[in-house]
Amino acid sequence: MRGFLFLPHQVLACLSLLLMLMACDSDEQPPKDIIAEDKMAAILADIHLAESRVSRMQLQSLDSSAMVFNQLQKQIWAKQQVDTLRYRESYSFYTTHPQYMTRIYEKVLKNIEAREKKNNIKL
Repeated sequence: MRGFLFLPHQVLACLSLLLMLMACDSDEQPPKDIIAEDKMAAILADIHLAESRVSRMQLQSLDSSAMVFNQLQKQIWAKQQVDTLRYRESYSFYTTHPQYMTRIYEKVLKNIEAREKKNNIKL
């Protein structure tokens, strides 16, 4: 019977996993300038619906799709009263804190489901 040997890449993988697990248990609070979870969920729901809308358009070129999506995104920023920088900083924080992002996406799903029922939209 062979003994279990840790190779350098296995040690790094174990350490990485341990650090990720420790980070997940972190109770770090969001910085004050970060978009609140509920608002972030509403923004992400709008973004996903915009992506779906552009996809359904079946535009022939990626450039055209990007242009249409960028216009829709500008409308989202105006509607939600948020700028791109604040959104990106908030998104970056939430994606590095899975416990928050999980809650946000639960709200995103509920938001989209409610809109589907209310407006009879399809994704």
